[in-house]
Amino acid sequence: MQFATAFGIPIRVHWSFVALLALVGLYALFQGGVGGLFSGALVSFALFGSVVLHELGHALAARRYGISTAHITLYPFGGVAAIRGMPRTAQQELVIAIAGPAVNVAIAATTGAGAWLTGSTIIASIAVMNLILAGFNLIPAFPMDGGRVLRALLTKRLGWIPATEIAIRVGTAFAWGFLALGVIGTNLSLLLVGAFLLVALNAERRQLAWAASQASPPPKWAWRGTFRHPVP
Repeated sequence: MQFATAFGIPIRVHWSFVALLALVGLYALFQGGVGGLFSGALVSFALFGSVVLHELGHALAARRYGISTAHITLYPFGGVAAIRGMPRTAQQELVIAIAGPAVNVAIAATTGAGAWLTGSTIIASIAVMNLILAGFNLIPAFPMDGGRVLRALLTKRLGWIPATEIAIRVGTAFAWGFLALGVIGTNLSLLLVGAFLLVALNAERRQLAWAASQASPPPKWAWRGTFRHPVP
């Protein structure tokens, strides 16, 4: 369901995202009454607003290289920027990958200053939340942002196929680590992130196998065209 457009890019929400917001709202209402519902709703919308801005960072960085974005969609695990086309170099992939976390750092700096001036705990929580989003997405768990940064840096030294092989191994280790921590700590978010990474890594392995079967894969194969960002 589309609910907005930014810079000509449709912003959509999946039905499961709406269901999650409803559940969070009911929980906040039962726990803290109307005041709790208001605070919970404000923080929830700030979180996913930050995710939208994160995805817009990727989309606008891609546009700088002549690559358009079909849409941005919000899911319970985070956001997806469906990018049409592929960067031509590892440097372009690096810039596009790091643009999203950079937006969160900028939001954290702005809201942190606002919290310091006003003493607002809600604004302070938004600043902390954006720092967590930036840091979490920069974990080198391919195909998250940090994993793409890792692959881009390795590609410059080793070439795309060896770099992708290493990134997939690192991403797999993180995926199983998230699942283990999710089970130990009964943390549903980490379980969802781990499961998402395993599914995404399977797709990356298939692409790698296809590319490796070719004699000389062109640089554009280094790009899958979709940024997915789990929310911790």
